[in-house]
Amino acid sequence: MHFGATVSIVRDGGRRQTFRIVGEDEADPAHGTLSHVSPLARALFGKEVGDTVEVANSQAEIVEIA
Repeated sequence: MHFGATVSIVRDGGRRQTFRIVGEDEADPAHGTLSHVSPLARALFGKEVGDTVEVANSQAEIVEIA
């Protein structure tokens, strides 16, 4: 996963979320954009589809990167 990518994750409980990784001034998680310095984005950097990350005591699996 890298800056500018669109990444889909599945959180514990099966909830799927999709975010585009952007700069801080563009970030709005409610609209699907996530700051590259956010804890979730930092956990995702360098990961690949199928990897699992842990953020805020929950896990998420990366299911798609575009």
